[in-house]
Amino acid sequence: MAVSVKLRYLRHSAKKLRPMARIFVGKSLDTALQSTALMTQDSAKFLHKALLMAQASAKDKELGDNLVVSAIMATEGPKIKRMRPNARGRSNAYQKHLAHLTVSLSVQEPKATKTKRQTKEKK
Repeated sequence: MAVSVKLRYLRHSAKKLRPMARIFVGKSLDTALQSTALMTQDSAKFLHKALLMAQASAKDKELGDNLVVSAIMATEGPKIKRMRPNARGRSNAYQKHLAHLTVSLSVQEPKATKTKRQTKEKK
């Protein structure tokens, strides 16, 4: 069973969120939370907030303690279009970027350990 949480309309670029998100995919939730709490980037602060939301959702669904970050997606949101005055009465257009951040958690299955009997049979 998986938990998915969306943090929408972040006043941050998705291009800046993606490299930070790639770091934490496949890691345990506790490790990801500790790492993002110590980082100074704005992207890490948004990821930390989304991971806390996902942890609370998993707690509500009673999934357990061994949670793993299965996927983090940062997609483009709508752009806020603005104009800035320029010389000679002209204007320059610019865009403010928004992003949507989706975090998915899943329960990690404990790895089965091989017994001595199984290793001897393969030889």
